[in-house]
Amino acid sequence: MAPTRKNVAPVSGSVLVVDDEQGMREVLSYILSRAGYDVEACSSVAEALKLHKERSFDVTITDLRMPQSSGIDLLREVKSDDTNALVIVITAFSTWDSAVEAMRLGAFDYIKKPFDNDDIKAVVARAMEVSLQMKTRGTGDVPAYVRNIIGASPPVQEIHSLIRRVAPTDSTILIQGESGTGKELVARAVYNCSSRSEEAFIVVNCGAFTESLLESELFGHIRGSFTGAISDKKGLLEIAHRGTFFLDEVGEMSRKTQVKFLRVLEEREFKPVGSTETRRADVRFITATNRDLAKEVSRGEFREDLYYRLNVIPITIPPLRERKEYIPLLAGHFLARYSEEMDKAVTGITRDAMDFIINYDWPGNVRELENTILRAVALTNETEITTEDLVIKMRTGTPAAELMTKAIPPEGIDLENRLADLERTYILAALERTGYNVTKAAKLLNTSFRSLRYRISKLGIKAGV
Repeated sequence: MAPTRKNVAPVSGSVLVVDDEQGMREVLSYILSRAGYDVEACSSVAEALKLHKERSFDVTITDLRMPQSSGIDLLREVKSDDTNALVIVITAFSTWDSAVEAMRLGAFDYIKKPFDNDDIKAVVARAMEVSLQMKTRGTGDVPAYVRNIIGASPPVQEIHSLIRRVAPTDSTILIQGESGTGKELVARAVYNCSSRSEEAFIVVNCGAFTESLLESELFGHIRGSFTGAISDKKGLLEIAHRGTFFLDEVGEMSRKTQVKFLRVLEEREFKPVGSTETRRADVRFITATNRDLAKEVSRGEFREDLYYRLNVIPITIPPLRERKEYIPLLAGHFLARYSEEMDKAVTGITRDAMDFIINYDWPGNVRELENTILRAVALTNETEITTEDLVIKMRTGTPAAELMTKAIPPEGIDLENRLADLERTYILAALERTGYNVTKAAKLLNTSFRSLRYRISKLGIKAGV
């Protein structure tokens, strides 16, 4: 059975709690003091900034809405003084704008009230791990997972708990989840937190090779073992000696290769293709799949003995549609990353665009969301991402009109604004395809030149004839 969130062993450190409500300050101080942290509390941003100048804190927890200055103001000031500062924003208000802004400015996490005591302890414990590793290993060596596996929901905290518990062991891990959920990110997290973190981390995607090529990649081969084998070649298992081997899409492995890989797991040894020499494999194995291997076993498409060898420690990653409350956090995180990489002053996402993003099902999960934000940042010439910037297709073959009808929130929509956004999206697409020639664009949209010119003027779109 997987460990629960209550089994978090915190790293000791200092915490500053900032909240204008005395009751909340006392509750947080009590919870975190009992967890073993050195806690100090204050009621305003001004007090918090003064305390930050007097001493350093490993983690700062701030309420979002306070008199005079907000938690966002504190976050901005603290991060401007120290880009590596770890700030957790807590709010009783479910505002997407503040969530995006907090993550864009570099908040470690964003938590809504009321929160579970175990959730807040788990998030602080994770932040303390980052603080400790920045002190001991340097900021550039902090494992990416502690920043990129975002959220305080029970499923996400369960993943963090599992990572902490299994990383120090050499147990084989099977990570299951839909494509794009972040299976490799979790695998790298385990590797970075393990005793093998100074050794190799080898990644092989089983679906990217034919059966013979996969065996050659894994086990290596000797010269003359098959056509084209003009010299001896070390297999990746040998290269990964004493390190970690991540085998992605293991469900794509052929039955023949499954037999050979099973021997590696059982005996920790293998033979290069065409060789009679046995070689040792001192490797920690992590595998991943988007398939239901239990069903594959029942259908006879995957070996049962291999499945049980792989499934020693199972980690299941939930799809993005089951944790929609964290879409604004992820969107803000990706917005910050790509606006900085592209040196563009894109600082937000419009409410209509965020409604659209939140109510979309994201079949491609986090990877699809990331690519969508990346593309939107690249396309926009404004300071905020709009529905126009999401372009006509968010994924191949799915027009914006179809997606928008699926993205109606429970509270309803402003139909006039949505129709204007949809109209603008199609007109811009037609103009781009025709080199901004209004005459040709009108033909493409099956409307008159005068009608299209009127619509372009009404919507404030610039175009030549």
